[in-house]
Amino acid sequence: MTDSKYYEMLEEDLMTYHSNSTFVPINDFHFHENYEIFLFLNGDIQLFIDQFCYPLQKGSLVVINNHEIHKIRNLSSQPYERITLHFKPQIVLPFCSSETNLLSCFQNRKPGLNNIVQLGEMQIEAYRSLVWKLSEVLGQTKYGSDVLSYAYLMQILVFTNEVFRETNAHIPSITSSLIQSVMNYIDTNLLKELTLDHIAKELSVDKFHLSRTFKHQTGGTVYRYILLKRVAQAKQLLSTGHSVSDACHLSGFNDYANFIRTFKNITSISPGQYGKST
Repeated sequence: MTDSKYYEMLEEDLMTYHSNSTFVPINDFHFHENYEIFLFLNGDIQLFIDQFCYPLQKGSLVVINNHEIHKIRNLSSQPYERITLHFKPQIVLPFCSSETNLLSCFQNRKPGLNNIVQLGEMQIEAYRSLVWKLSEVLGQTKYGSDVLSYAYLMQILVFTNEVFRETNAHIPSITSSLIQSVMNYIDTNLLKELTLDHIAKELSVDKFHLSRTFKHQTGGTVYRYILLKRVAQAKQLLSTGHSVSDACHLSGFNDYANFIRTFKNITSISPGQYGKST
């Protein structure tokens, strides 16, 4: 069975949608093969990105790359409004230059850090206008619509990179010290034994308290977080040319058969196929 709720494979190169509902597409930590820009407009939600948790407010503009595991937690029964844009990074590369890396704000940073900037009202409207123009041409078949969709995407990426470059203030994480310690320990010890018993012992905390607190604060389990971090690490290794065997061992999977099975269950593709496709 495929754990499709933990991994999204984008069929289209580019898509965007505006939603105002209580529906959370994936309730647990997950990752996907595309890059995402997420503009939060209204509601009461928390966003987890790797070991960090952020309360969002109107105008929070979030960027997430294809190796960062994340989840949204709706803290109320009320709808939350957002504009989401997904794109495959490969389609942007031909438009980058030696002076302008349009993927800069997604890359070259620690996972979960510096993912968010706060937009003012005029910036919100400017961003919404660009996305609306993109939405207008996406899916159209008339002459020039494909070129216009790429042109609007590049404008959005220029805008997004500019606001990240101009913003010095960082949004603080509200992850509790215990949960951040757990996640940080997992992130920095993927090659070691990572059972609940082992983590609890290393952090000098009762394992039942650790498990309950993790579930309460994140909505997911320690085991699932470990598994997704290891698969995300394996993806990154495979995408940079490592062999399947190397990706297995360097992401903490000591059993090769289990690695193949787990990777395919979560991503719907074998590690070998994934490596060849990147």
